[in-house]
Amino acid sequence: MALVDDERRSAIAIASLPLMTPGRLRVLLGTRSPATVVRWLQTGEWRDEAPPAVQSLLYSKRESTDLRALHHVWHEGLRLQHCKANDVTDDVPDYVPDTDDPSGMQVYQLGQEGYPPELAVDPSAPALVFARGSLDCLRARRVGIIGSRHATAYGRSMAAMLGRSLSKNGVSVISGLARGIDGSAHRGVLDVLRETPSRDISEIRGRPVGVVASGLDVIYPPEHNALWEHVAVQGLVLGESPPGTVPAPFRFPLRNRIIAALSEVLVVVESKLDGGSMITVRHALRRGITVMAVPGATSTRASEGTNLLLRDGALVALTPDDVLMALDLDTRRQVPYADIRPLPGGVDAEVLNLFGSQPLTLDDVVKRRGDQSMM
Repeated sequence: MALVDDERRSAIAIASLPLMTPGRLRVLLGTRSPATVVRWLQTGEWRDEAPPAVQSLLYSKRESTDLRALHHVWHEGLRLQHCKANDVTDDVPDYVPDTDDPSGMQVYQLGQEGYPPELAVDPSAPALVFARGSLDCLRARRVGIIGSRHATAYGRSMAAMLGRSLSKNGVSVISGLARGIDGSAHRGVLDVLRETPSRDISEIRGRPVGVVASGLDVIYPPEHNALWEHVAVQGLVLGESPPGTVPAPFRFPLRNRIIAALSEVLVVVESKLDGGSMITVRHALRRGITVMAVPGATSTRASEGTNLLLRDGALVALTPDDVLMALDLDTRRQVPYADIRPLPGGVDAEVLNLFGSQPLTLDDVVKRRGDQSMM
């Protein structure tokens, strides 16, 4: 289940501290609850209670130009958070962090009940997941659709078509809610949900899943405000950054590893050679995840990366059926085999009936036909 009350507020406070990274957060929360870590940082009790890995981290220096250890930086960070939240300037050593967060947001800790198991098995799983929507979206089969923010009309059309078809076949579509390919893929899924009568929506398991690089209250790009809300209501929006986090450039590669980790198959619709999608592809390949690419014109930079992937061995994604086959969900295999050839009749049927388990020569066929005609 999601963290509540003191644990929830403490988790948000720790994740919001200066110089906090995904790796440091995993060390801090690896064996203790968020409230315990906050108590350590407030009182210094970590010197007696914290495991060696945590103590080593807290004693480490901030930078070569600043001799303060991280425990000093984080103690001060907690104090400033409290003062800002309560509009006070006095140093209050003992307190429970008081933080605001977006409506409907849930917080899940790695190793605790409720944390998405599809992500927990990843070696780089985030220590905390912030989510709006239903984690049940991850229980379905999952395909990541990624590509260029500066997509062509062809690329956007392909992404939307893939999103629609995969949703109709019960596959959740994972993307980054960015401009271009990401947004088009999710709009395709939402189109299916809007076209489905309300009484039947529960039967469609393929939902949109947006993985973002900012806090869930910092929508990026700003023009996707409505799209974020629709995805959160109809599907799931998640990330590892606490509320208030702006989408700094270094956070997007971190976000991309989560997209790869949640995908069973990763489809690249359009990408330049140096596009961010190629980072996601590398994360997927390290995890043994199938990578597919939509071929594009060799004359446009928008498809340089995808065409290179195809040259180097990625599977081709010409139609949604190609992606479904990669998931072993090819709908054509659900139809019983039917032989449409006409059944033999007359002499053809008589000759065919002569054959058993042993082969026959032409002379054998003639002889047996002759014997039967005299009977």
